[in-house]
Amino acid sequence: MTQNKDPDQTDGLISKMILEAGYECCSSVSSVQELLGDIPINENEVAETLGCMARTYINMTGVGNGSSQSESKWNVENFVTAINERAPNLDWDAVIRYLDYEHFFLYDAKGLEILIRAWKHSPGGKTKNFPANHFFGKWKNLKGQLSALYQLTNVSTDILSLVSCSQKTVITADDFIQSSPHIRAMVSQLLNDQLNSLDLIECVIRLADTTVADDVKVFLEMMVNKVPELIFLGLLQVEPISNSVHEDLLARLIIFYLTGNASSVLVMTKFWKIKPELFTKNIIELYSKDQTSLTRILAFVHELKILPKILDLQPFLFTIDLAALATRREYLNLEKWLQDKIMEHGDVFAQTCLKFLSRKVRAELARQDANSSPITVPLSIDVVNVFIKVLSESNLMRPEKDLLRDIHSTYLQLSQKNATAEQPEQFSNAVVPSSSGEITFRQDIEDEANSYYERIYSGEISIDEMIDRLRKFSTSKDPREQDVFACMIHNLFDEYNFFPKYPDKELAITSILFGSLIQNQLISYAPLGIALKCVLDALGNVPGNKMYNFGLQALAQFQSRLPEWPQYCTHLLQVPSLQQANPDLINLIKSSIQIGRLQHQQQGLVPDMSNSVVAKSDENQLISSNIVFTAICIPDMLTVEDITYEPPTEGVQDKILFIMNNVALNNLQSKSANLKDQLSPSAYQWFSNYLVVKRASIEPNYHDLYILLLKSVGNDLLYQHVLRETFVNIKILLNSENTVSSSTERTLLKNLGSWLGGMTLAQNKPIKQKYVSFKDLLLEGYDTNRLIVIIPFVCKVLEQGTKNTVFIPPNPWVMAILKLLVELYENADLKLNLKFEIEVLCKSLSIELNTIKPTTVLKNRPLKNQVYVPSVSPPITNSAPPEISPFAVNGVRSALNNLISPSTQENNGLSAADNAEDLSINIPNLAPYITFNPQIVLYSSQPNSKRWVLQAITQSIREIIGPVVERSVAIASVSTRELVAKDFAMESDENKMRKSAHLMAQSLAGSLAMVTCKDPLRASMMNHIRTLFISNGLGETVAEQAALLTVADNLDLVCAVIEKIAMEKVILEVDEVLLPAYTNRKKHREQRLGNQPYFDMEIFGMSRYPATLPEPLRPKPNSLQPAQLRVYEDFTRIPRLASQVSTPAGQMVEPERAFRSGMNVRPEVRPDVRNGNYNNGVASSFEGNQQVTAHQMLERFTQYITELEKLVSVTNVPHFSSLPVQHDIIHILRQIPLLAMSSFDKSEAARTFAQKVVQLLYKSETQLGREMYVILLERLCEISPNVGVLVTSWLTHADDERKYNVPVTVALIKANLINLPEQDQELANLIDSGRLSAVDFTARLIRACLFDENPLASRQEFIASLEALSRLRGNIPKSVLILMDEIRRRASTPISQPQPQSQFMRSETVKDEELGLRDHVQYLFTEWVRLYQHPNSSDKILNAFVAQLSQQNILKKEDTSSFFYRASIEISIEHAIKFKQLPGQSASLAYQPIDAFSKLIVGLLKLPVATQENQDVARLTLLTKVLSIIVLIISQHHEQRQPQFNQKPFLRLFTSLLTDLHSSEMHIQSIYIPILTALSNTFNTLQPSQFPGFTFAWLQLISHRLFMPKLLLADNQKGWPVFQRLLVCLFKFLGPFLQNAQLKDTTRMLYRGTLRVLLVLLHDFPEFLCDYHYSLCDVIPSSCIQLRNLILSAFPRHMRLPDPFTPNLKVDLLPEINQSPKILSDYTAVLKTNNLKYDIDEYLQNRSYDSFLPSLIPKLLSNKAQLEEGNKYNVPMINALVFYIGTIGINESIPVNQGSPVEIFQYLLNELDSEGRYLFLSAIANQLRYPNSHTHYFSCVILYLFAENNKEIVKEQITRVLLERLIVNRPHPWGLLITFIELIKNPRYSFWNHSFTRCATDIERLFESVSRSINQI
Repeated sequence: MTQNKDPDQTDGLISKMILEAGYECCSSVSSVQELLGDIPINENEVAETLGCMARTYINMTGVGNGSSQSESKWNVENFVTAINERAPNLDWDAVIRYLDYEHFFLYDAKGLEILIRAWKHSPGGKTKNFPANHFFGKWKNLKGQLSALYQLTNVSTDILSLVSCSQKTVITADDFIQSSPHIRAMVSQLLNDQLNSLDLIECVIRLADTTVADDVKVFLEMMVNKVPELIFLGLLQVEPISNSVHEDLLARLIIFYLTGNASSVLVMTKFWKIKPELFTKNIIELYSKDQTSLTRILAFVHELKILPKILDLQPFLFTIDLAALATRREYLNLEKWLQDKIMEHGDVFAQTCLKFLSRKVRAELARQDANSSPITVPLSIDVVNVFIKVLSESNLMRPEKDLLRDIHSTYLQLSQKNATAEQPEQFSNAVVPSSSGEITFRQDIEDEANSYYERIYSGEISIDEMIDRLRKFSTSKDPREQDVFACMIHNLFDEYNFFPKYPDKELAITSILFGSLIQNQLISYAPLGIALKCVLDALGNVPGNKMYNFGLQALAQFQSRLPEWPQYCTHLLQVPSLQQANPDLINLIKSSIQIGRLQHQQQGLVPDMSNSVVAKSDENQLISSNIVFTAICIPDMLTVEDITYEPPTEGVQDKILFIMNNVALNNLQSKSANLKDQLSPSAYQWFSNYLVVKRASIEPNYHDLYILLLKSVGNDLLYQHVLRETFVNIKILLNSENTVSSSTERTLLKNLGSWLGGMTLAQNKPIKQKYVSFKDLLLEGYDTNRLIVIIPFVCKVLEQGTKNTVFIPPNPWVMAILKLLVELYENADLKLNLKFEIEVLCKSLSIELNTIKPTTVLKNRPLKNQVYVPSVSPPITNSAPPEISPFAVNGVRSALNNLISPSTQENNGLSAADNAEDLSINIPNLAPYITFNPQIVLYSSQPNSKRWVLQAITQSIREIIGPVVERSVAIASVSTRELVAKDFAMESDENKMRKSAHLMAQSLAGSLAMVTCKDPLRASMMNHIRTLFISNGLGETVAEQAALLTVADNLDLVCAVIEKIAMEKVILEVDEVLLPAYTNRKKHREQRLGNQPYFDMEIFGMSRYPATLPEPLRPKPNSLQPAQLRVYEDFTRIPRLASQVSTPAGQMVEPERAFRSGMNVRPEVRPDVRNGNYNNGVASSFEGNQQVTAHQMLERFTQYITELEKLVSVTNVPHFSSLPVQHDIIHILRQIPLLAMSSFDKSEAARTFAQKVVQLLYKSETQLGREMYVILLERLCEISPNVGVLVTSWLTHADDERKYNVPVTVALIKANLINLPEQDQELANLIDSGRLSAVDFTARLIRACLFDENPLASRQEFIASLEALSRLRGNIPKSVLILMDEIRRRASTPISQPQPQSQFMRSETVKDEELGLRDHVQYLFTEWVRLYQHPNSSDKILNAFVAQLSQQNILKKEDTSSFFYRASIEISIEHAIKFKQLPGQSASLAYQPIDAFSKLIVGLLKLPVATQENQDVARLTLLTKVLSIIVLIISQHHEQRQPQFNQKPFLRLFTSLLTDLHSSEMHIQSIYIPILTALSNTFNTLQPSQFPGFTFAWLQLISHRLFMPKLLLADNQKGWPVFQRLLVCLFKFLGPFLQNAQLKDTTRMLYRGTLRVLLVLLHDFPEFLCDYHYSLCDVIPSSCIQLRNLILSAFPRHMRLPDPFTPNLKVDLLPEINQSPKILSDYTAVLKTNNLKYDIDEYLQNRSYDSFLPSLIPKLLSNKAQLEEGNKYNVPMINALVFYIGTIGINESIPVNQGSPVEIFQYLLNELDSEGRYLFLSAIANQLRYPNSHTHYFSCVILYLFAENNKEIVKEQITRVLLERLIVNRPHPWGLLITFIELIKNPRYSFWNHSFTRCATDIERLFESVSRSINQI
């Protein structure tokens, strides 16, 4: 035997001889025997030979003749026969065992077939099964064993049965003998499956702990996809759980089956038998995570017949909930079970039941309040009654019984509301409840209710008295009285069936009581419908009958309410007996109908009451509200005889809901048939309401499915009901106030719009004008400022027309609406989101917006007489100025912007003085805003005193507000009228005139009111409050001081109230006096005189105008100039007198100085020098040289220092920043750090240098010298962190009085070389120790830092030193006294006066008045940071600070607020950049200001605003402003710092924002997705192509766990387009770098990060990649094969991919292969260039277009810009061309081998050069994805092109395109695999006969390797 081992050969002699002889040696038995000769034969040799045959059964190139494929195979039967003759005693079982040798491997099923054929021809093979069990043992060749197991699991059971070869099976028929026939049928199919082998599964799990673990995972996934039931049950039985693969897969499958699956019951049956403990543990865990899963749990438990056993488990809350649901399903007698459990467990169980009921009722109340989906399974009232009954009989304590009664009462109310919500109040289905005892009351309640009836019938109490008592009971807070009321109403309805047996007198009393209940509105909702139905039924009797008289008398009681229900009156008119016997009553009813319709028309809504009763409370709300949209009407339903509409029974409802929950496209027919069976005509109204309200309005993704379901049901009456219900809910939402302010309500409306369009336009059915007039709706929305409601709705309706062929352009009806939308787009000043809706609609309809000619409806239509204003604010027109919040004083007035409005409660309103009767003034509730000084003891000792102060202040306002406001308004309105009339005499635009008048009048009135009211108001408040304090026991002196403090704290607040009221009143007055002027200008425009100048003749008719005016003031035609208009705009910028007042004691600023931050940010001195250039590569050159010796280094350093000293002495420059860039000092400062870095020990050298520099620093006497040495010290510290720590320690803690040098210390503080908190504490310790030199130094240092021209710090940063100084006693140094005096003097300076400018915005050109603002900004922000850092700061404290900060004047102006945000960000960023970490410090300290700023912004976002709409808009505006400022700062840093740009602080800023926004998501839920969209827009602005220095942070941000998943999980896929845009930006940036063969480290890291992002998307959001694959692949370079494979490998999560390696896989028979994928990318836009799309369409329709093909290739060439980038071809154009032609071929069902598409493909394939052909083929390969119609089509195309083309080079290039995508790492697209497998395996293509497969040895090996890998696992 040869000793040479070749990897492709075996070691055995026989196998070697067989391989050398080739296939022919086995052609006959004699040839085998001749070959074997006298060679000894044993089991090992035979095994290796059979294994060799199994590996090489085909394509042994160069061995044997191999003339034809049919001859290329081993005749293993001849070989076995020859072996048997030579060795008859050979052990064939041992032969199979000996297959465990090194090179054994089964590549495919043919190899296994050879082994089985060999066994069958062995002596015992005909009677014994193939011993597959030998493969289950422990092997040495693990890969070979795994390959054999793979082939065994896929072999047909006709050839081999693993079940018969296994000792243990997973399941047996006996396991399911008690199961249903359906389960047993499923089991019978699994019994003989190859995977029903427990030995096999145990073997595979054992292999998971070996070196082939990765292959085992793939194998297990294949097994799970094939038969998950057997794998799961097998894993359960493998003991113990030995590895993570076993554990993870088992946990995954448990969740899979517990959440519901067709095989769940089958699996759970065996699960319960083998692992009952694990079963119960998992169902309890499932329940704890999702309580709504209880229905699934009960289904399992009931099917397994183990309900009693499960109900014996704990926890009790789970079993009680399960028992309640089982009772509802009639599986359990709940009453007996509860009694048994209470008897068994006692009070513990009873209390748990009470806890259970409490949780349920709280959950139901929360669900109804939030109008959300239930989080638990709700209880029915029947079940609740059983609980109440059993628990009432148990031994509960008194408090527990009270709680039980409250729960019962709450459930009764909930059941009444639910009856209304779930059942349309229909006259025809309002069934009178029977006395079935569904609702029970305690016996004492029943007795009391009955006693009242006895007293009525006996005459003891009159009906009016009883009605009054019932009204009192209904509104009582006493639960007992509420129960009595409910019991009386319930008993009255229950007795209805027995009314015919009542005596006449009692029945007459009952009828009056019955009607009086309706008349006095004591019943509503469902009971009202029942009562009206009772009266209607009674009138249906024969005239003279008892019940007829009952109906007449009851109707007479509430006949005044008949106009409220016109449709009910219609029903009354249809009663024949009433028409004959009571014609007067008929006339009354007819007049009621007319009155009712007139009333409703005036209100704008005519409710259709043919089948429903509107509850009185609802009607009152409806009638009182302003109905806006009248151009929508509800269609009437045709009356169908013999149908009484009523909700189905609860059981039927459950079945229908089950059908709706499980309907899908693949079971549509069966589910629709089930629905037909369950849904009776009487339930159509209930089902329609459910489908529209609970499904269509919140599930837009399933609209198509539900419409298909309706079609499948095929009932026209049902369709009409659903359509009518859609109109009803659309009308409700359109006219709801909530829809204006709530994005959730608008989303519901848009969903219903899509639903309406889907039911009509998408089915080519029109929406009739009499039901909906879309143009009128748009105009009504325009008139009422509700375009935000109506435009998205109309767009969603019209979008559905694209699903069919009629209602798309140029349909006249559609175009008319589009034209009006375009006019609104251009002229209505729409918000961007509304413009976007219109743009999206046009794009969906494939029409360009700019090609639509807008209408002129808005310009030409007459103005409405009344303008509907949906808010409660005063009637200010659109041109009214914004709130005058910049005039606020210390945050007071800003609070009043939302506080003062006409909606203020009337009990707080105070009328003006008698001489101002025309002024109706409401004073707001000032209690939350009044400041109570804690120094006043009375406020803490007597809390009521605060209320007395409020009364005194209110009384003071009441005394003076009338005259002040009247006088201010009168003067301001007259002045404004005169000036505005003069200035605008030739202005034709009344809106400009109105706006300017408002600005001027508000400013004048507010200022006048402020000046006029302040002194009398102060005096009045003093008198009232002083009197109040004295009367409550305070002495006169104390009362005087307390009154002074209180008045000082609150005077500005009260003045602001009066000012605000005056500003509001003057608007109305000015509009009234200028109304004629407005009207004249409107008439001028309406009479089409707009092209003529306008002249106000009243002004020009006055003799003194305009001749006496100077030229600059004379009116001129063509309106005022911008400079003239600015005069009026400047009124908003006039400072208020009150703003000059010093901050009151009670305001926010002073008390919160304790939270002043210790952080201080100092400006850079010469940033270009400080950062230096020595880091830019110079240091590396030093390091490359030989290190200098220590002696040489010191000598050179000394020379440098000497030179520096000389230069300083001769340089006449005051500061270092004034030195020229090329000065010698700067040059030497660069050299010294480089010298230290050239040392062998850089840290030691830097330390030595630094020590010397510190000595020189303190000796330096000039400012230039000090700054120079400080900068040098900074640079030395940057060489090593240890040096920095050491230097800081020297400067701070060294006990050396030479340190007491103030100028040097100041310079060190500027450079951040001294840690101020540590320095402060050190100085405080020295002062306390009595060191006088330290005292003097500290005082002078604090003065220099605080009160210099450029302050370095705040008082809080020296708080310890100042406290130590304040403790000094005796002989205090003069410097300390000067410091204290300066501090006191500056503390009394108003904050609004100019103060020293802070360092972070140092600028010599800043105006003096801005300095105070800058210091104020830094002060506020550092206060916030300090508070944020404080360990005791809770969310409540932080929110309170934010609320007060929001009231500050600085945040109310646009410019000052922007300045505040910008300055705060710059402070935070600079702090992070300059932060030097000390030993033991956390790195996060550098980012605390950034985190604090993020928390501040989110806190401001959470603050409430007056209305929801304003709140959302204000929040988004704030965030957008902050994001814009961040972008501006990033841009500035990126441009200025360039290579030194530090992206980490900005990354931290954005991540902090994302984290804080997420933590506050519940508070900003309505705008959370718009916030993410705004962030996405910001990231798009910061894309890497614009900011390459921000690239890595940008990638981390767009893939952040709080950004990407939330954006992609947004409703209706709102976030998909914006995130796709970010991905495209990333790929475009990467493209140029990835085209290079060699990647730099940074590019490689970025590429890896991109791969990880794609892997996350592939795993979590595969549908996103599926839908956007085209646009993503369009921008990926052709060299990025794996990147493209990741995208193309995505497939929908609901899809189970067929195994591409399955033998004889019929791809064209797969159900998915005929379904078209969803494509969200626009692939036709690029084709419109050069009219290519038009040419393609022409050619596809008419092949005679001969010039198309020759002209096609030139159009695919790149343009000039692309050529400059090195691209010969326009790749996006080629991709679009291929995809567009392919989709046409698919849509028109054109065969692959016929028609125009394949002609174009073949032409391109033949005529393009190699580069173009490669791009063309890559475009086809990009469509080979998961199973769908596109994959199948393009797979057939590429195979057809390969087969039909005769050029070898073309076939080779097709192979190259496919092969290069397969040889990279996984994953590989499914379509690519099946295409390549078909290519190499189908004899039609003769793939292996082509020369390019063996043109070189490496190529040949590559193809063999690919072939093996494809046939492997």
